[in-house]
Amino acid sequence: MTTTAAPSPGQEAITVPLGEIERELNRQLRALQGSDEAPLLRARMSNLVIFCDRKETSESVTAQIPDIVAVHPARVVLLVAEPGPEDANITATVQVRGHRLGNRQQACTEQVTLYAAGAMVGGFPFAVRALEIGDLPTNLWWASAQPPPLAGPLLYGLSENAQQIIYDSLGWLEPARAVAATANWIEQLASESGGGRWRVASDLNWRRLKYWRRLLAQALDPASAPAAAESVSEVLVEHGPHAVVQAWELMSWLSQMLNWQVLTGRVQPGVELSWRFASPKGEPRIRIRRLEKGPPEIRRVQIACRLEGKPVTMNLVVESDHRLAGHLEGIDAAPRTVNLPKQSPAELIGRQLSDREPDPVFRESMSIARVFARSVLS
Repeated sequence: MTTTAAPSPGQEAITVPLGEIERELNRQLRALQGSDEAPLLRARMSNLVIFCDRKETSESVTAQIPDIVAVHPARVVLLVAEPGPEDANITATVQVRGHRLGNRQQACTEQVTLYAAGAMVGGFPFAVRALEIGDLPTNLWWASAQPPPLAGPLLYGLSENAQQIIYDSLGWLEPARAVAATANWIEQLASESGGGRWRVASDLNWRRLKYWRRLLAQALDPASAPAAAESVSEVLVEHGPHAVVQAWELMSWLSQMLNWQVLTGRVQPGVELSWRFASPKGEPRIRIRRLEKGPPEIRRVQIACRLEGKPVTMNLVVESDHRLAGHLEGIDAAPRTVNLPKQSPAELIGRQLSDREPDPVFRESMSIARVFARSVLS
């Protein structure tokens, strides 16, 4: 059911000592209800812990939280590491938001924001444990440009009770090193799962690739393109700035689907990555090329293969904000299209929060991505 914000005196963020957080939450809840006799619902499907290490990121995340909890209601604990005196204590603000359900009933969501600087950031895990609701699952959103496995003890402490760790590889620096470390970390998480307890890692870039994977699978489906997959000789991917890992993940998935084995890898920093593979029909090649400008996403995938005994080129492109299209050059065929729903960052996060099951396809693709990375690093 769609909810709408209900202005109330309990919606202002109030600064409180750490020991007074729960009391302030209850005070704001009572203020939100006022004299209304209708029940007030605490809407909580999970604990959502968010870590930000830049002020600009925390401001962007804060603006998105109302839309995120509209998709996935949660108790939100926002952690902000900021510059400041290293001996300053962790400070907190508390905010309760109200949402009107129907004519009378109200629902509310809770947000606690903790601020720390310097060495005090290491105290975040202890503060978070006291705020988590014990009978709810916990999601950790790592809203930092630093790859999670390179974050050290802080990430381990924050994710200790989490079922899901969400991160975004968009814009990562040193992609080969970051991908290799992340693939190892994902394997470690999987090996630690057991006894009914698990932790999964989810990359928002992988979720963005859902419709690209669908279009590629359709384009190379043996039922509609007999022998095309086996005859692929070269794949070119073009992407906008900051989207190299997105292209990397898509090509890891494709090479796995085609059962290719990496032979060598090369890199031209900031320009192009390329790999050569062993396959039953030869040594195909994949190139990932960075465009000078454009949105941070994949813009085109070009595949050289054979259909009906003729050489053809499959051009898969972004035609608009709402559609991906596949065109064939070298043979007369109708274009193939896939609708591309526009998802805001808040919708992307909100839907991922409810999707905590392990994704074996993602895990296997990251294992291939690690092989890609090692071939480039060596």
